[in-house]
Amino acid sequence: MKHKGFAALSAVLIIAAVVMAVTTTVTLLAIGEGQAALTVELGGGDGYLVDGCAEDVLQEIHDDAAYNQTTISLPEGTCGVSYSLPGPVNWDLTVSETGTAFGRKVRVVFTRGQTITLSSWQEI
Repeated sequence: MKHKGFAALSAVLIIAAVVMAVTTTVTLLAIGEGQAALTVELGGGDGYLVDGCAEDVLQEIHDDAAYNQTTISLPEGTCGVSYSLPGPVNWDLTVSETGTAFGRKVRVVFTRGQTITLSSWQEI
């Protein structure tokens, strides 16, 4: 009879350990999925901010060929602007979001004449 009690207790302990392992694994996976979804959501907002800043820079350059500011402030956040080729006709600039850890960047290459002609708009 002692062996039956030992076997039953061992079976209960093994089943409890397996259930705890499965529960822990499922919980950790759920937390990881939640963090990934939050990262995608917050990073997407940064993408909209960077695109908006880049569009503002294009408008400013369209209006003034001597435009050379290095920061753009919008209600949603702040962007930095760096110029690899600063015009007045050919432009190559990088616009980056500076407020969060996601740090989205866009490189915009264009020419300025009577109108703005985009050569490239790439997220980097």
